[in-house]
Amino acid sequence: MQLNVLQRINACSSKHAPLSMCQAFGSLRVMMRVEGIVPILVGNAGCVYGLDFVSHFYAARKSVLTPVYTAADLTNGRIEDRTRAAVAETIAQFNPRVIALITLCNEETVGLAIDAIAKDYAARAKDDPTFPLVVPMHVPGYGVKSHAEAKDIAASQLLKCLVERDGLPPRQADTASTIGEVFPADPLYLEQLLAKMDIRLVAHIPSRTIGDFRKVLGVGVNVTLHPFYTKTCALLAKYKIPSMGCTPVGVEGTRTWIERIGKAFNVRSDLVATLAETESRAVAEVFARTPVRGRIIVAGYEGSELMVARLLIEAGAEVPYVSTNIGQTPFTKEDEEWLAARGATVVFRKTFDQDVIAVDECKPDLVLGTTALAAYAKERGIPSMYFTNIFASRPLFLAQGAQTIAELVSQAIARRSAYQHLTEFFADVDEYAEAAEPLPTEGTAVPSV
Repeated sequence: MQLNVLQRINACSSKHAPLSMCQAFGSLRVMMRVEGIVPILVGNAGCVYGLDFVSHFYAARKSVLTPVYTAADLTNGRIEDRTRAAVAETIAQFNPRVIALITLCNEETVGLAIDAIAKDYAARAKDDPTFPLVVPMHVPGYGVKSHAEAKDIAASQLLKCLVERDGLPPRQADTASTIGEVFPADPLYLEQLLAKMDIRLVAHIPSRTIGDFRKVLGVGVNVTLHPFYTKTCALLAKYKIPSMGCTPVGVEGTRTWIERIGKAFNVRSDLVATLAETESRAVAEVFARTPVRGRIIVAGYEGSELMVARLLIEAGAEVPYVSTNIGQTPFTKEDEEWLAARGATVVFRKTFDQDVIAVDECKPDLVLGTTALAAYAKERGIPSMYFTNIFASRPLFLAQGAQTIAELVSQAIARRSAYQHLTEFFADVDEYAEAAEPLPTEGTAVPSV
């Protein structure tokens, strides 16, 4: 990418907040999916409405509870009384196994003490395992930079509170867990592959059961599939559970992942070498059959953008620009260096303005981006897809994921002529709108027909 373009992209980085959904959505999304957990969202009515709506848009099947309070309650201290009453009422009516107590911006600003509320209930929960566990989650927009990282907060807080109440389960050296919101088939593929090395994949989180979270606390090695689960991995490290950050994406990624898993579990080197060769060759054969031809921009806000970009480059695509709203972590370094070595500019904590510059300057054949960026590209006749919905609903790992993504992207690029035809067809709509007579204003006589 040309130096002047890089300078323009970097100049935007300090002017705007990183592009993200409401950060609290990450924690709420994870908790809404776990059976036995009831979320209490402590926030103003507008925020609660929006988060409730988007949660059910993404197929949540339970209600979001919230304390009813006024603006005056925020300043006179009664917000804590309202929250305590909401927790007590929730326990009385629903008797859930866990209450996820989530606070938003205003409530954090006035110092709502949800940790104290949770602590008051923790002692009783420790004495009575059937009593609900209250898990506090602080996710104000000014403190958490992305909804992806709020998922990490939710997972780590739940694990921490489970250990404080139940202690750690016995360790099983031949078991593994995986962390990351992925397509449901991906953990099944990984389970089958690990079984060939006599490793049992016993849990994948976030999941629908609290039991899976408990199982993670007793595994030999945790495998982090998304790079933003830093708090969760740090917590597991405190419990002497190591975490491995790598994903079986593309030819190189698949080989490296199998080799590192084998080393972590002391698997026979000849078996590891055979599996690594077999699985990576299968991915290479997919790319040979279904190459991707074209220039692609990857600019989502899920935290998995770097691994998708790697897959596309190995499939034959040119990817000059990759952006994500998460920050750099120890788990992003390897992918970042890999992409940079192949000519990609990688931007963390990105803004919409930076993505727009990349679209204008790189002139891609396909944009994989946020809703706003996809709309911007389509207006210019460039095929584009919403990264979150399209790629979160498809497998990504090993040969199965490579086949799915390569076919999907190639089909999208092939539709460029249709996008350009639509752009040309509607090109003069704005001109006609400007030329039309303005609507009559108040007091203007309207001619009879």
